Amino acid sequence: MAEALAIREALTHAISLNLTHIWLRSDSQELVRAITARRRPVELHGVLSDIDLLLRLCFIRCSLTTNASSSSFSFFHISFISRNLNGPANLIAKACLASRNELRP
Repeated sequence: MAEALAIREALTHAISLNLTHIWLRSDSQELVRAITARRRPVELHGVLSDIDLLLRLCFIRCSLTTNASSSSFSFFHISFISRNLNGPANLIAKACLASRNELRP
């Protein structure tokens, strides 16, 4: 669940930065399959629906406009990466979570 929430947050952040090319890598093979194959584990249905909606809205905007400054993705890809190769990203994610938790009352 945490990884799916992180992907939803990453897409939202990418939209706010007006990024147009997104390539996400995840060490959760089940989550990558759920996003790419539309297989919905019940416990992830809500957040995966949010991810689908973000992607659809961005691709629709991209197809309707040629304005590069609009918040739309012209390229999106998500792929599996083994946990061994994903170590630096995990360290950064854990540090971000720790700093967020310290800021909360």
